[in-house]
Amino acid sequence: MRWLEAGRSAMSLVQRINNVTGNFYSDEWYTDQQTVELCISLLNPKPRSVVLCPYDSDKSLFVKELKEREFVVLHGMQNFLDQWYHADYIITNPPFSIKDAVIERVYQMKIPSLLLLPIDSLGGVKRHAMYKEHGHPTVYIPSKRIKYYNDNWELQHGVAFHSIISLFNTGEPSQIIWER
Repeated sequence: MRWLEAGRSAMSLVQRINNVTGNFYSDEWYTDQQTVELCISLLNPKPRSVVLCPYDSDKSLFVKELKEREFVVLHGMQNFLDQWYHADYIITNPPFSIKDAVIERVYQMKIPSLLLLPIDSLGGVKRHAMYKEHGHPTVYIPSKRIKYYNDNWELQHGVAFHSIISLFNTGEPSQIIWER
């Protein structure tokens, strides 16, 4: 947790703080409906199972869509990295600033999981070590940038990064899926 404390102490009081990570507000982005539906279809959870959406609020379209489809949805865990939760699946758009810790946690929990991540999640010494130890994720690569909304549900035009959808612990061989 040293990285989290260091990040908090370096921030100006003028900046908005994310309520989950303590990082600058840019970690709080909501996923559009089309991407939410795609993610659910890629993970393909069994009907009426328990789905953990640890970094999602009740405003999240992941939470709303999963509940509408009659899944039991647990969401808003500010201590996801430190506590164990019983669930059949994990699906979330986690704060990108803590992606390594979230990926590591998903591997520890050993349940089928889907994370919406920046494309640079494929690289990096620490992530490569995790992938080598636990198995490479299946990666879905969209042809266009995913649309995100800020916490006022305003569409953010011109998102400067590409996102991927990564599936972990599925029991299936890893693959790269290119959007058609």
